[in-house]
Amino acid sequence: MSKHSANPELTGFHAVILAGGQASRYGGNKLLSTHPDSQLPLLWHVYRQYQRAGLTALSIITGHWHEAIRANLPSDIHILFNPKWETGLASSVILANQSVDDNKALILGLGDQAGITANSISTLCSAYKPTCITASQYDGLLGAPAIFAPAHRYLLDNLAGDQGAGKIIRHQFQTNNQRVTRVPLKEAGWDIDTPSDWLD
Repeated sequence: MSKHSANPELTGFHAVILAGGQASRYGGNKLLSTHPDSQLPLLWHVYRQYQRAGLTALSIITGHWHEAIRANLPSDIHILFNPKWETGLASSVILANQSVDDNKALILGLGDQAGITANSISTLCSAYKPTCITASQYDGLLGAPAIFAPAHRYLLDNLAGDQGAGKIIRHQFQTNNQRVTRVPLKEAGWDIDTPSDWLD
């Protein structure tokens, strides 16, 4: 694995990339499909963007495609298998939250966000405030990648089924918009659900 310079300002963050789903709409393992910019598997490409941003505390949570991902990504990547992946996205979010030290800010990312760049992650981290949830804004939505400060991470344990962190972010924003720092990241809107999404 190529090495990237750690950013000492990011030592208080731990990023977890969620990659536990079956991707039934894609008709195969989209996480190992080739990203056109790097010619790397999509998940490996996304992981490298977080790494290039200077993050050193990085994990991936897998599920349905665990064995294939483990076999095709570098062995020194910290990968956690979610045995409850079939119950929905919430189980991966909860596992992510439980796997990270309580004093760290948790960055939740998605393994299929093909448009994410190192600059995207740096911009998000620069906007972080420990008193707020920091969320990406794209396509009129608030969502991942998002940062949950230690004081707000308990909210993630209340998710169930296919609920993701976006539900919490939207609820907090609607209740009091000062609870969420919005970071415009148009590129986060490019995610891969079907093979035709690569043409966007």
